[in-house]
Amino acid sequence: MAERIRRPRGSVQGNPVVFGHVSPEAKAVVIDTADALGISQARAIELILLTLPLGPDGVPTAIDRDQFKSEELPIPAA
Repeated sequence: MAERIRRPRGSVQGNPVVFGHVSPEAKAVVIDTADALGISQARAIELILLTLPLGPDGVPTAIDRDQFKSEELPIPAA
């Protein structure tokens, strides 16, 4: 694997952390993007997210909102 382009030291200090479990296919997109560009996986995730075209409500235009209408139910407060 080629050496990756690093961000300047301290440039991400204070940025929020994104964490979540994803499918192997989604992880492969991140790995392939990072490898092709010679950047870190974190930077690849950031670039992928920041280049998504968004609709007027802030949701990426490629997402079918109808498939998420009843998937998640609110969790009552403890």
